[in-house]
This record gives sequence, structure tokens and C-alpha cells, in this order.
Amino acid sequence: MLVIVASQFGLPVSTTHVSVGSLFGIGLTNGKAHHRMIISIVLSWLLTLPCAALCAAVVYSMIDAFS
Repeated sequence: MLVIVASQFGLPVSTTHVSVGSLFGIGLTNGKAHHRMIISIVLSWLLTLPCAALCAAVVYSMIDAFS
């Protein structure tokens, strides 16, 4: 439902994030969530963008130095 609503408004959402987030919610409500796994996945989501930006900056610097 979230993906459909976001598509109607032109909002970018990741279907993977939405589906994993819904599984988190189900696990939290029925008490079967693995909290360590949830923390691990959330941290990976938060670290992906800064790591990608750092890698891009390094590659840009290398290309800029040789051109």
C-alpha cells in the first residue's frame, strides 16, 4: 500500500526497504522480532549513503588527479 501511495505522489521509495520495514513491524507486534538483526539492518541502511558518498569522492579525486 505504501509503495502505491508513494507512486501516486511521485515519491521515491525502495520496495526492499518497505517490505523489510513491514516485516519488522509484524515481528515487533507479535513479539518474534530478532532485535539484533533489526539493529544490524537499520545500521546498514544508515551507513550505505555516507559510504557511497565517500567512495564516489575518492573515485572523483583519482579521476580529477589524472585528467
